[in-house]
Amino acid sequence: MWSFGKLIGLLREPISMEKRALLEARWSELPADLRVGWQVVGQHHVHCGYTLGPSFCSFGCSHCYLPRNANRVPLPSLAEMKAQVDANRRTVGAGGGLQITGGDVVDAYWREDRQDELIRIVRYANDAGVVPMVMTHGQRLLEHPDYLARLVSEGGLRKLAIHIDITMAGRPGYPVGSLDSEADLHPLRERFVDLILQVRRRTGVRFSAAHTVTVTERNIESVAEIMRWLISDPRHLDAFRMISLQPEADVGRTRLSKLPVTPEQTWREVCAGVGLDLPRDSFLVGHPDCSHLSSLLVLYPSASPETPRVINLFDDDDTSRYFLSSMLATFGGIGARGESHSEANLRRLGLVLRYPSSLWRVARFAGFIARREGVGFVDLVRVLLGRGHFRVLSVVQHNFMSAAEVAEPRSERVEKRLAACSFRGAVRRRGDWVDVPMCAMNANEREDLYSAQIDSTQN
Repeated sequence: MWSFGKLIGLLREPISMEKRALLEARWSELPADLRVGWQVVGQHHVHCGYTLGPSFCSFGCSHCYLPRNANRVPLPSLAEMKAQVDANRRTVGAGGGLQITGGDVVDAYWREDRQDELIRIVRYANDAGVVPMVMTHGQRLLEHPDYLARLVSEGGLRKLAIHIDITMAGRPGYPVGSLDSEADLHPLRERFVDLILQVRRRTGVRFSAAHTVTVTERNIESVAEIMRWLISDPRHLDAFRMISLQPEADVGRTRLSKLPVTPEQTWREVCAGVGLDLPRDSFLVGHPDCSHLSSLLVLYPSASPETPRVINLFDDDDTSRYFLSSMLATFGGIGARGESHSEANLRRLGLVLRYPSSLWRVARFAGFIARREGVGFVDLVRVLLGRGHFRVLSVVQHNFMSAAEVAEPRSERVEKRLAACSFRGAVRRRGDWVDVPMCAMNANEREDLYSAQIDSTQN
């Protein structure tokens, strides 16, 4: 039950002064040419945080960013993990995203018979004011579905990332040598859809997942097939609200392809899968070389066998960029909050009351989309109000740098990419906490940090 004071507080201050100050500071740090209206970093979020432990994973994938000593690192104590959460919370602000990662964290805590500890970490992150996302290959969750239900109901988990692709070695029932195409893994993807929707019904909580994929020479030609599978059934997008594709990078234990795939190749396959020529920079998420992002509206006609229609919500034209810029300026800062829909809607209402012209801008942009797509405005509204079904899919591509690129000396382009990085974790150096870009962590620091932790337990 809400107090009257909390309700008024959400309406009066939808975005806290603390979060606004963090965003302004981050904006000022960006290279000048990246401070554009459709830039997400510094307007919508400060960055996404990450934790460094635990590092264990039972799989032996061909493209693993962990160093060779990762499985020997001791599991961090609960106090150490809480300290990492707190340090990340100070830099991402209230409602910021935090990836609970390192290796496969579910795998690692089950291996040590400390499963309840991960639930406590997720709960602690929620209580601290960040939105935790647990990163996993998901095998333990398939084997122990009750545990996922506990993470959701007891830990407050609302975001999960499940890695599935044919580079992964160790998945029971799917020996890596027998996999020729990503289509061979569609039955596995269906099992995860069933698991997520079952746990959602059981707990009454609308949590969702991201589907992460490493792209290599081996599976580049079936990336389009993954996209087609995702949009083929609204159930798939009920479970997986986001797909994150990561072209291979020469770091950690990666066995690089003979002909390494490029970000450009990967994005072309994404476009082929959805049947649209998607721009790579309708949004900026830090540096344009680092991430590409598209938001897709998928319309499912009432007559079931009909092919779903995919609409790109934001192009790289002037109208789209003007609208995006105005929305980021108005609603940026709400971030990845894992709060209830009621609280989130109250925050939005508070911003609309402060900026009522935003409703007119949304209506005008919806009309623009309808005209561009050849859909009657009234027909589009009827679809969105329930005549037929629709889902929204976020497509993200993260282009990590190789160890050689990040090594000193660095080019000006690499320096700018690190300065604009949207994926940073709080790491303790000589007693002080600093934010380290993930590419720098993977290339330069992770193995040394793990070696120090291993040595400290042996001495």
